[in-house]
Amino acid sequence: MQVVNYFTVKLDICAHNLKLLILMIIILVTLSCEFNNNQNPRSTNEKSKKNYKKVLMIGNSFTFYWNLPQVLERMFATKDVRIKVDQKTIGGSKLSEHWYYNKNRDYNINEYDYVVFNDYSTYAMKNLDTCAKYIKLFTNLANKLNVKPFIYGTWEYPYLRNISSNSNSNTMSRLDSIAKTNKAIYVPVGNAFKYAEDNYPEINLYMDDNKHPSPNATYLAACVFYSMITGDSPLGLPRRFEGKNIDGKKIYYIITETKAAEKSQEIADIITSSRR
Repeated sequence: MQVVNYFTVKLDICAHNLKLLILMIIILVTLSCEFNNNQNPRSTNEKSKKNYKKVLMIGNSFTFYWNLPQVLERMFATKDVRIKVDQKTIGGSKLSEHWYYNKNRDYNINEYDYVVFNDYSTYAMKNLDTCAKYIKLFTNLANKLNVKPFIYGTWEYPYLRNISSNSNSNTMSRLDSIAKTNKAIYVPVGNAFKYAEDNYPEINLYMDDNKHPSPNATYLAACVFYSMITGDSPLGLPRRFEGKNIDGKKIYYIITETKAAEKSQEIADIITSSRR
């Protein structure tokens, strides 16, 4: 009887020790998983990033007038193109200023797939060295981070046309050349504006200051960006785009006249067809 009790006690002790061993293994596996997750905090972000791409637009009022970034994002959405658009814009700013803002505040360019650089409108003609210097700095940074750089080819409003008339080049050709030199993609918005002015002068492209883009011009610019980023034709895009404000109420980012929208799509298709 004593022998039976002895073996019973031994079996109970073994069972208890086995349970403790299993419990310790479970704890160690759990801790190991948590450690690996902590060692790779970007894994979740990288997975979510695969669901859509992101564009960062860096520039001034030529970028934010009439909600260009939001209009572009909604254009993508209507064609089921999963691209989100953010902006770092300051009215009247130069890329030289944004370079230092990025160093001090960190624009997190590495989190994006595409980045658009918009320098001050007169710099390509009047401050070419500074323009070229900071486009080079930014595009080198983007290429190093494996982010595709785009150069916003802005337009020549009347003041700039007077300056370029005394030169053998203009704003668009200079920005195009700088883009090629720095392995960036030139976005020919200014070329599209010139085509519109030459062929459809009834489409008003400017605000009262004869400089900033009208709603029609912003729509045209968005069509050009859409084509250059997606590689697709802008033909058939809607002419109005809506969203919601911070209160969840519907707002319209832009409503373009029917004829102006159709012509803008045609112009953007023509200008980008050999580039996209």
